[in-house]
Amino acid sequence: MNSDELRNWATVVAASVALLVFLVNSFLTLRNQRLENVSRFLEAHQRLFATEGYIAKNMAAIETGSLTRDRTDVQMEAKFHLMLLEVERLAILANNNAVPRPTQIYMFGWYARDILKVITEKERDNVSWELVLGYLDSLAKDYTSYESLSRNQRAHFWR
Repeated sequence: MNSDELRNWATVVAASVALLVFLVNSFLTLRNQRLENVSRFLEAHQRLFATEGYIAKNMAAIETGSLTRDRTDVQMEAKFHLMLLEVERLAILANNNAVPRPTQIYMFGWYARDILKVITEKERDNVSWELVLGYLDSLAKDYTSYESLSRNQRAHFWR
């Protein structure tokens, strides 16, 4: 084997190693990006369930299906609108495919149905809430389908 052949083999090996490094880095970058997006979703989800937040304050009513809004309670209305802003963050993440749909359905679908029940017509007609309402509507519908699945079928939603 002469020096030209060795140089050619060295070039092939170097190019192969470079390709392998590129592929591994690409895979790890995508994986890290997915984990960061899931982390963002979990942070927004955690803010939705903050101790002094609307959902936490109304958990008993949500669990019994008796959630109502007292539109004269200014403090609770402020909490409700802050909750909608957090749902908007979830919707933006969802619309950008940041979090798998099964994760969204599992973690927030049940609450979406009850939140929709207390949305007023004025809020439904407000273009500022279109994203939130569309997200809640689709999540509630998907959760209804989720409920009809067997336990084994629901298992893939828990990842």
